[in-house]
Amino acid sequence: MDSNKDFLGSEILQTGKCLLELFRNSLCPEFIRDKDLILFAAPWEEADYRVGLYLYDIRDHSAMATSEVALDDSERRFPPKAVELSYLVFCNETHRFGGVQREQIQALLSEIVRTVYDNPFLERESGETLQICFQQESVEFKIRLWGSFQRPLQPAVYLQAVPVLIESGRKRRVSSVRERSYEMERK
Repeated sequence: MDSNKDFLGSEILQTGKCLLELFRNSLCPEFIRDKDLILFAAPWEEADYRVGLYLYDIRDHSAMATSEVALDDSERRFPPKAVELSYLVFCNETHRFGGVQREQIQALLSEIVRTVYDNPFLERESGETLQICFQQESVEFKIRLWGSFQRPLQPAVYLQAVPVLIESGRKRRVSSVRERSYEMERK
């Protein structure tokens, strides 16, 4: 298999790109002048962006049952793995052109919340539909998370995308029954 093709088809990457595109379309140009100022970023990065999208956790979503995929008459792919992706959407307060003002941060966060509320489902390029919803994280968790970034707690929106199906690479051979004959005897 071509590893570049696998990378570009990554289910997690495609989910992140869909979220990024959703925020770019809803925030630009009214709240943020340029779509390139909304990007994948980590809260500790000092780069030129206004809104960052950061994947901070991947969890098992075993509540969703999946089944094998038939590749052809003689081969089956193992079931995909369903996972939950947790994202942090935050404003960059240290943008080199003066950062984002406190009032702007609150307006941006309001619009991010509205965007998630108005768009509870995302459709990926593959046609797969995902639900996006608010993540209920405790204040203690948020303080520990931001502390791991060496940053004080900042206002942010915590999101979950579910279910993201990660296709299995395992396959198995199957033999289909072509013809069966029965012989019956009288007792």
